Amino acid sequence: MKSMTGFGKSHTNRHNIECDIEIKSVNGRFLDIKCYLPRELSFFEIELRKATSKYLSRGSIEIRVNINDYREPKLRLNELKLRMYYDIIKQAQKSLEIDRDVSMEFLLNEPGVIENCNQLNEDEELHELLIYNLDMALKAICVSMEKEAKDIKDVLSRSLDKIGTALEQVESAIQPYKKELFDNMNKRINEIVGNYQLENTEQRLIQELALYIDKYDVQEEITRLKSHIDTFFATMSQEREVGKALNFILQEMQREANTLGSKFSNNNTFSDVLIIKEEIEKCREIVQNVS
Repeated sequence: MKSMTGFGKSHTNRHNIECDIEIKSVNGRFLDIKCYLPRELSFFEIELRKATSKYLSRGSIEIRVNINDYREPKLRLNELKLRMYYDIIKQAQKSLEIDRDVSMEFLLNEPGVIENCNQLNEDEELHELLIYNLDMALKAICVSMEKEAKDIKDVLSRSLDKIGTALEQVESAIQPYKKELFDNMNKRINEIVGNYQLENTEQRLIQELALYIDKYDVQEEITRLKSHIDTFFATMSQEREVGKALNFILQEMQREANTLGSKFSNNNTFSDVLIIKEEIEKCREIVQNVS
């Protein structure tokens, strides 16, 4: 069993490049990856998505990547732009009849005059660092998800144990309740038969009474609920993705619990039936975080 909730990050400083990657995941029906990268790293997004999908298959994923490149840049003077800016400034000075020298520092600070020749998409050192850092962050979030899955499994196990205990209480109350109901109604039937002096009807009424009371028998529902609990435990122990399977099992358990509550719920068992329904609903909410 795996959780869809987790967080992982990685920080690496290598080749004078500092790289930070953070990955956050929450529950989602499908795999939805949102990437937040600097514009100069946009070339890396496709590879980032492919690598992430190998580790994660469901959930809403946010990935943030930041780099600080401290390497000595490869710079080039764009003489065409330098000349263009110089000519425009001189033309403006002439129009305004201003005779001043043009500052070289001012010209070099104009956009595009000094160009960075580093092609990041062809930078092997940067690419190696990004791949390494991404792999570390993905492994970190998987560890986080495994820990979260263990906590979820513990919570689900406690809820299932409560359901099992409540079922035992309900099961132990079935026969006493049916006997009490039969005795009370049989007494009432005898009173009616005696008061109205009905003939050849008592035996028939008792048979109908027995059939009526059998409608309160919820042993089948209890047996199925116990079977679902065993299946849930077995499914929860598997290493594969079981979130959808667990949700289907809980849907069946909820149906059985509703039938149980409608057929058999008296003052002695009402609280137990309520516990069963509450714990099933609690499990359904928790399972939404299981992939």
